Formats: sequence, C-alpha cells, structure tokens
Amino acid sequence: MIEVFNLGPFLIPTRPLVLLLCLFVAFWSASRLGNKFNLDKVRVKQAAEYTAWFGVLGARLGFVALNWSAYRATPWTMLYFWQPGYLYLGGLIFGGAFMLWRGMNYIPNKRRLFLGVLVGSYLLAGTLYIVAIGSLELLRQPGVPGAGDIAPDIRLQNLSGASVRLSDLAGRGIVLNLWATWCPPCRREMPMLDEFHENYRSAGLSVVGLAIDEPADQVRRFVESIGVSYPVWVDAPQAMPGFDRSQEIFSRYGGVGLPMTIFIDRVGVIRRVYVGELSRGFLQNQADIILSR
Repeated sequence: MIEVFNLGPFLIPTRPLVLLLCLFVAFWSASRLGNKFNLDKVRVKQAAEYTAWFGVLGARLGFVALNWSAYRATPWTMLYFWQPGYLYLGGLIFGGAFMLWRGMNYIPNKRRLFLGVLVGSYLLAGTLYIVAIGSLELLRQPGVPGAGDIAPDIRLQNLSGASVRLSDLAGRGIVLNLWATWCPPCRREMPMLDEFHENYRSAGLSVVGLAIDEPADQVRRFVESIGVSYPVWVDAPQAMPGFDRSQEIFSRYGGVGLPMTIFIDRVGVIRRVYVGELSRGFLQNQADIILSR
C-alpha cells in the first residue's frame, strides 16, 4: 500500500493519518447518535474519546510487552508514541475494557443504549479504516513491489568494488535499508542497524545498506567514519553494463523518502516496506517476523 505521501517537505505516514481521521468519525458519530437517542451527548463523546486514548495506550503497551528486550535498556523510549510499534489486539482489549466500564457506570436503564452507540460508532470507524487501507493498496502504482510480492533481484557493487546481488543472500532474512549520507534519520539509525546485523547474523538475518545515488568514495569515507560493519552497496561505474542503478531501485519501490527499509523473508517475499526512521522495538519485531518463515 501507499505508506507515506509528501506534503511539501514533510513525509506523512498514511496508516496513522487514516486511523486518526477514522477516530474523529467515531467521536462525531457518538455525539450525533447520543443526541438522537436522548443520551448525554457530552458524556457519550467523552467516552468515545477516552476509549480511543486507552486503545492507543493498550496498543503501545502490548507491543512493548511482546518486544520488551528491545526496550529494556532504554524503557523511556516506550513513551515515544510517534515511533512505529503498536499491537492492534492490545488496543482492542484496552479500549474495549474502558468502553464497557464507562457503559456500566451510566444510567442503569440506558446502559445498553449507551454501549450500543459507542460500539456502533467504532464499528463505523473500523469499517472506514479497512476500506481506506484497502483503497490505498489498490492505488499503489502498478509494478511497485509491496508486502506479499517477491523482491526483485538487484545487482550493484559493494564498497570493495565486487559485484553483489540480492539473490546472493537467498535463504536469509534481509533488512534492505535505502539511505543517503545527507539524510539525518538515516545516519541516526545506522548504529542500531549495525547492532542488529551483529546480533541476528547467526540466526540467518542480513542487514544491507543501499546508498542512493552517491559516489562510492564518498559513501566509503562516511561508513568508515562511523564504523558500521554490515555490507553497504553502491552504484557501479556508469561504464559497466548489467548493473542496476540505485536511484532506479528507489523509484521502483515508490521513491517517496528516505530512509526506506524493505523487510524480506527467507523465501524472498517482501513482508513490509517502511518509510521513515526505525525504532529498536519495530526493527526487532520485523526481524522476528522475517525469520519466522
């Protein structure tokens, strides 16, 4: 699906935006239905809003619990709600429990109606979310690889000048990270990617950095200055036929923004394409997913 879109110089992630808009639909629907059925529309709307916040909190806590080893050293990062990493089931449980509690504390002879308004509003919002996400998948440009597709093979050079192919890593999980030396979030996440490459290499995972449209010498100097050990691939000289160009690969995957990370499982199937800076918990979660197959 379309993961992000450009709004001027900003990259806007589509999933959180669609979810936020659908939550506002739930708030609006709860208020209108509460008024229609002679309920206290202020209390109904407030209950709908708090249900959403408890749902978000539950989704975050559920994800953190499942990936606690990634947060153990820096537990305060679980509060970085702008970073990826949410468990939908945790959100449903927390939000649903709060909704039920608020409903049971409403006027006894109108509890069922109160809960019905809330449930109906969130069913409407959930339906809209599913339709919107499905529509974004349908709007994906033809030929752009996405989740469920076989990752196309690519041929570039490593920093030593040797020819390398994605197919050389057949049978391993691959974290293909598209980046550039001028990209601050790319630089920030490289030490973390290096750590994961070292920790997961024996388990069958390879992290590969793909520098987009930059000279090999410039990339080599930068990589040596920060000391990462995972393989970094670059463009071959223009005069050498049969090689892919990094800019074309970036465009092939949608070419919206950097960093872009493609998670490929052991049989070569793309499991997720993520645009934006990675968090430790999200990276660990995706690494476990691509190694599970």
